[in-house]
Amino acid sequence: MQGHSQYVEIDSRRSPCRRNSMLTLETERLTIRNWLKTDVGAYMLLAKDVGYHGFSPPGRFLVRSEEEAREKILERMDLYDTQKLGKFPVFLKGTEAFVGTCGMEPFELNGHTEVELSYRLCLDHWGKGYAAEAAGAILQYGFNELRCAKIMAVVLRQNRASVRILENLGFEEVGETMHGGLLHRLYEFPRGRFRHGNAAKPGKPSGLQ
Repeated sequence: MQGHSQYVEIDSRRSPCRRNSMLTLETERLTIRNWLKTDVGAYMLLAKDVGYHGFSPPGRFLVRSEEEAREKILERMDLYDTQKLGKFPVFLKGTEAFVGTCGMEPFELNGHTEVELSYRLCLDHWGKGYAAEAAGAILQYGFNELRCAKIMAVVLRQNRASVRILENLGFEEVGETMHGGLLHRLYEFPRGRFRHGNAAKPGKPSGLQ
């Protein structure tokens, strides 16, 4: 697998195991970082965006006020502080436009806790290859910094764009699983098959997302 989307840095002045450390990942076109208390506007945007909610149960990310958005952000900040995981906000370089989220979260599978890759984009940013670009950087973060033994992913069978992204990144389908009350295809990427630089090439869209 080839590509130019690269994991660039975790703030080198802070250990990735310390609370309140700052995460910054960069690709050719995107910046990915942990959530901040000032990101209420971004969360309100994703809560209302029809593209972000695509392939999700109705109301999953709904918030009715900025106060509810702050509560959701604090939950995500706590997940990063305690486990260095989360669905991180993604921004477009140059304009700082909010693109969506990409990251990893704990995932219960057959009685074991795994790590799941996830990405969701706002509708205006579909079809530009951003999901694959961000996901490549998160894979490098997961394997190089968190030393994950493997990273899982789930996708609805009808979400063909995400299926292409996962397979282009190097994930292999290993079965099916129920997730959010719906049957999903289950994918796995073991650490042993990962090489630094594994990522989708920016500028070549992998489908809708």
